[in-house]
Amino acid sequence: MPTGAQAAAAYPVRPRLSPTTTSFSVTIILVLVFSSSLVAAQENASDALLKFKSSLANADPALANWGSSTSPCSGDHANWVGVLCFNGYVWGLQLENMNLKGQIDINSLVPLRFLRTLSFMNNNFEGVMPDWRKLGALKSLYLSNNQFSGQIPNDAFKGMNSLKKIYMANNKFTGAIPSSLESPKLIELRLENNQFTGSIPAISSENLKVLNVSNNQLEGPIPAALLKMDPSSFSGA
Repeated sequence: MPTGAQAAAAYPVRPRLSPTTTSFSVTIILVLVFSSSLVAAQENASDALLKFKSSLANADPALANWGSSTSPCSGDHANWVGVLCFNGYVWGLQLENMNLKGQIDINSLVPLRFLRTLSFMNNNFEGVMPDWRKLGALKSLYLSNNQFSGQIPNDAFKGMNSLKKIYMANNKFTGAIPSSLESPKLIELRLENNQFTGSIPAISSENLKVLNVSNNQLEGPIPAALLKMDPSSFSGA
């Protein structure tokens, strides 16, 4: 019959890990998981942005360096022109004054889970407005000074409760101003110099600081919730 020492040698006891060792192991695992997730997200972002670029009629030379490096972001630094980054993720696109044309492919941007701001101001986009609801987490949307036209569906911004700033001035939008612009966090709304008709919806966001619907074809009284706005906001309407 084996002695106690022989039994111990035959069946060694596993050493117990201290809390410090366990915490260190968990930290290493979390770091590896986060790094893998970040690499995957960056690869997805690259694919998404290159697909978006392919939908534009004249992306080059403005976006010529897209795809020149493996990732659009290195931490908070952007490797691709017009891309805004935060912690290695694509946070926004600032594609202004680039003479861009073609279709804005919303579907290609859906994989960018951290996308919060888009600016396409001062370009030559035309036609009906894309369905921004597919990017429901947007906080700001800048479309001023393009050639967008046609009516905007009344529910075009329904459910986009994070929107703070919307600029759609100096386009060719027609029809009624959509009532779904009543985001609870809305701070700035600029719709001047379009062809909107009908009445001004009762946009009652308590946070609204800037409103401009001037130089449209609106009619009827100014809603009570908007009487605090500068009178010039309604001139020529």
